[in-house]
Amino acid sequence: MQRIWLRPPLRFGLRQTADALVGPPKRAHESKLSTMPQNIARTIRGPIEYRLEGSGPAVVVLNGGHCSRKTRLSHEQLAQYGFSVLTPSRPGYDATPSDVGKSVQDAADALAALLDTVQILNADVISISAAGPTALAFAQRHPGKIRKLILESAVTLPWEETVKKGARLLFGRAERVTWALTKAVLRLTPMTVIRVMMQELTTLDIDQVIQRMSQDDLQFVRRMIETMQSGTGFLSDLEHQVSDLGSIAVPVLAMYSPHDKSVPPRNAQRIANEVPKSELYEVPSDSHLLWIGMHARLVWQKRLAFMHS
Repeated sequence: MQRIWLRPPLRFGLRQTADALVGPPKRAHESKLSTMPQNIARTIRGPIEYRLEGSGPAVVVLNGGHCSRKTRLSHEQLAQYGFSVLTPSRPGYDATPSDVGKSVQDAADALAALLDTVQILNADVISISAAGPTALAFAQRHPGKIRKLILESAVTLPWEETVKKGARLLFGRAERVTWALTKAVLRLTPMTVIRVMMQELTTLDIDQVIQRMSQDDLQFVRRMIETMQSGTGFLSDLEHQVSDLGSIAVPVLAMYSPHDKSVPPRNAQRIANEVPKSELYEVPSDSHLLWIGMHARLVWQKRLAFMHS
């Protein structure tokens, strides 16, 4: 999903009006949503796995690094607010082969091919964490297919070499072993793994962050870890870079936490500095995970207000 790292031995690199919205829909719907079928689109770029749910104006959700088809970060619930939600498995994840789009430019072109195949003319795009470069390249290369872009805790800057080196070790040939060991420890001592995970996602005191997390928040993080798998996609993510952001013409909203350790605020600041029609929105979240905690409703309100504006 993002630049997630755990210390050894578990270290690794994760239409209702907005005014009426009081927060994300109840999580009771999640079990129903998790049964939505996956599909394979035969595009001109190759096969792409995707899920399409809801009806109404289309919104594409690009999940971040390590997110599998089973990972739900709450964006699927936009279907309950009158949107068609298209969630593709990015190249290298799930059943989408990496050669569909190893480079960020090819990944953007693959997304355009998917929209053509499922007959979506244009869409809003929400890009999460490590999927940031793909969305930026898509906005550059296919401006007619995107209405607005929302970046949520999104990477926009090159990855640090130390991060890339460690990730290649853990998510190259050892990828399946890395996740198998992590999930085994999660089953035995879930709070240990959750704590180490959160420590890599926040600059705040970890004890205070854990104390402020509700049972729903803890379950969210546990479920996120349980469903993570990197495939070969994360290795491609590490090499994705996008230049010339000034060529992006669509409106862009970048939401970020000032306490995000894995994707620091300077990533969002780059958008403000280089994209002409951009807006920064600072969420007082404790961590990279904008979608949990007492401020999650602010993210929903701002997201829908921006999409409706």
